[in-house]
Amino acid sequence: MAAARAALGIFDRRSDLLREFLDAPFGRHSADLRFILDVMRSQPMAGKWFTIMTKPFSEWRAARWSPDGHATETAPTSFHSREDVERWVFKQRWRDLIGTLPEEHDNA
Repeated sequence: MAAARAALGIFDRRSDLLREFLDAPFGRHSADLRFILDVMRSQPMAGKWFTIMTKPFSEWRAARWSPDGHATETAPTSFHSREDVERWVFKQRWRDLIGTLPEEHDNA
């Protein structure tokens, strides 16, 4: 995790990359955003946020893996699109690996 934080630290104020993902969670992304996504996705399962479809194609939730491989924590809300749950998970992973979201930092 420390190596991932070090590799991603240079992106901490890149609000353009955050916006790029939030605008289009699926599809083609810039090289910098692909790098961030690859690092996020390659982290150990324990502690990683993931998505669950709770009602076929109409409701999703986010959950977090525990060290023993079970979902232990869930997002405080459900989502009505896959894009929205993916956006929420991306923000959580950003906070875990990079730190404060650029938009939050700008508003502080």
